[in-house]
Amino acid sequence: MNIFMSRKRNYMIAGLMAAICCAFMVIFPSIAIYSAQKGIYLWVQSVLPALLPFFICANFLNYMGAVKVIRPSLFPFAMSVLSGYPMGAKIIGDMRKDNTISKTEAKRLISFCSTSGPTFMVGAVGIGMLGSTAAGVLIAVSHYLGAVLNGIIYSFFFRSNKERASATPVRRRQQGLLELFTDAILSAFKSLAIILAYIVLFMFLTDLMHMGGLFSWIGYPPLKALAKGFFEMTVGCGALSECINLSMGLKGVLCTVVLSWGGLSIIGQSMSMLSGAGVSMPYFILTKLTHAVLAGIIALLLCGCML
Repeated sequence: MNIFMSRKRNYMIAGLMAAICCAFMVIFPSIAIYSAQKGIYLWVQSVLPALLPFFICANFLNYMGAVKVIRPSLFPFAMSVLSGYPMGAKIIGDMRKDNTISKTEAKRLISFCSTSGPTFMVGAVGIGMLGSTAAGVLIAVSHYLGAVLNGIIYSFFFRSNKERASATPVRRRQQGLLELFTDAILSAFKSLAIILAYIVLFMFLTDLMHMGGLFSWIGYPPLKALAKGFFEMTVGCGALSECINLSMGLKGVLCTVVLSWGGLSIIGQSMSMLSGAGVSMPYFILTKLTHAVLAGIIALLLCGCML
């Protein structure tokens, strides 16, 4: 009965939030259209070409059972590092759906397999926003070291659990290579469509809050930038790069925190990919918070010798 009431309450809250968003889109159509245009442009110019090949290849390898040949933790971590958010969550969700890993293993893996990509951190943030390759390298190194340390810490909580995954479904084993490749393509576009929806939604929310002056009450610019980064990491890093009173080292540290947190947009995308994997929203948010703290501390320790 409690589960039913909780689910009913969640549906009511979600419905109310959706209705409020629709009302705001009707009241402020220019902001909605402008945000959608920005989100779609970002998706077409950056997200689609960067993630589509990785999504197709990762899906194909997973469907062929490649993850059974190598360690289950190596594949999602490597793909997450290479391609960035939300690839790690996508692979872990697919592995769980195919019963390649258990729920416990999914919770352990997500603690260190939810990372940004090196191209974005070094190229877009370091060189593009901060104007410093060294700052980009600092952010990337701290971000990945923080993820590894995060994974080590959370592994202690799950090392004694004996839960095992069942065998890969027969349906996958009976499909031909062309069918598997077609499924990989369709799954990739479905995932990218989900990402597009979250990008547009959070572009609209951040633009609405900015136009409504909700960030104006924060007088300290770095704190305002962190508030924006709480919702969307790209917006937050861009705002930090414009804080003229911050040193390059402190900008690198704060950008590391924002990127390791990922923002509510990335968390929403990742949770969509992890649907049915046994990873709850509170747990995932906790892993992102600890990753942000650990990566920020590492960046603070390294900034003196790297910048």
